[in-house]
Amino acid sequence: MERQGKCARSSKATGVCFAWLVTIASGWATPAPQVIKGSAPDPAAVSVLQPQLSSQQLRDYIAKQAGAAQTKSGPKMANPRAAGKGQASSMVATLRTQKQAADAERNTIMASSRMAPSIPKAGGPPLTPSRALSVPVPGTPGAGTPRGAPTSIGAKSSATGVMHLPAGSPLPPAPAAAAPKFAPGMGVALGQCLRPTIGTVNGQAKGTVFSPDPQFNLYTISGCMFGDVQGQAYIYGTFAAAQVALQIEFWSDTKIVARLDPQITRELDQANVTLVVVPSGAAQVQKTGFKFYAMRETTLLTKIPTSAVHFQSRTETAGQPVSVDYGSPSNNPIFAGMSMNVTRGAYSAFKGGLDYFDFSKLRPGFTTENMQLMYWVMPNYCHFKYQVYGEWNAEWDGDNIRVHWQQQYCPGQEKASGQSYYISGVSYYGLSVWVSGPKGVSPWPN
Repeated sequence: MERQGKCARSSKATGVCFAWLVTIASGWATPAPQVIKGSAPDPAAVSVLQPQLSSQQLRDYIAKQAGAAQTKSGPKMANPRAAGKGQASSMVATLRTQKQAADAERNTIMASSRMAPSIPKAGGPPLTPSRALSVPVPGTPGAGTPRGAPTSIGAKSSATGVMHLPAGSPLPPAPAAAAPKFAPGMGVALGQCLRPTIGTVNGQAKGTVFSPDPQFNLYTISGCMFGDVQGQAYIYGTFAAAQVALQIEFWSDTKIVARLDPQITRELDQANVTLVVVPSGAAQVQKTGFKFYAMRETTLLTKIPTSAVHFQSRTETAGQPVSVDYGSPSNNPIFAGMSMNVTRGAYSAFKGGLDYFDFSKLRPGFTTENMQLMYWVMPNYCHFKYQVYGEWNAEWDGDNIRVHWQQQYCPGQEKASGQSYYISGVSYYGLSVWVSGPKGVSPWPN
């Protein structure tokens, strides 16, 4: 570099150059080098150690170069695990199967049943699957008369008494007993059912998954003694809301058809959910062993914490650690709107490397869906054609991402804090990452 060369050639300038180096070094702290195997300084490196660049100086340099910036973008790449593989697709298959069972059961219920009213009506209980209307059957003319029945009804004084029929005369069936009157929530006991009981949901005794997703949101609850008047039903677990109500479509003493509110958001998946049925005017009944699968959405990550990124250290040819500046969301105007950016700079050349983005700490239910890499190409303003070390590439490692980054080397003089310094090697890139997970929930804990 020009000033370094002048210092090396002129013994008279030794004192001046030493003072210049001390002035620059006093403004920047120089941490101990972190040398990684394969990143040892080039034997042809300059012998004068330069102070390490600060993050602010890197940002100042970027701001000056933004007008001349040239960027290239890689393709938007889907995570292979998110396309037809993994836990999410298995859950979708489960939801689709249980929805088909619910559709079939609902069709049967609606075709053969009459819904209970939401409030009691005067005049007796309504018809339900467990209560048939019983009407006494009168004797049929010509088919005989029941023994002991009066032959005719006239004036009290004109009654003729009882007719005795010959043996073997046909008799009509005895009239059916009138349906008993039960209080709400205490309908006709079916078999061994002596109290309100939840039997199955969508044909399963346990394991049914509740979800507000409109594609799968239908639940048929079978049991007994739910009552002849519509009550309530809900699920509870470790939800943000105390409980999640079911919207009732049909209610009878043995069958309930219901859905979840499709607008439910800001809830995580649940593995231990309890279903509660509350008959009108009677004690509630509950059943455990269910699950909850939240409504999904795909969003661009606006934050990737530093704890999720493993930066590969590099040492420049002058022997100093390469400065690294990280911003998430991007603090680099060249990569505005991206999930993050990484900026590296040094006075001398350094080798390319690899950064690793670990998404294993996302909240349960979240998975990476897509990513896109963008990188900066140094304008050719050098006296000589600039050189590159490494290559640009991004690839999936399961749900995590590897970014192979390149360094571009070309001496150029810049100004910072009133002092002259040189930035010779640079590496800038941005990364956008899209994740899928429960709607309205932050992908990262805390």
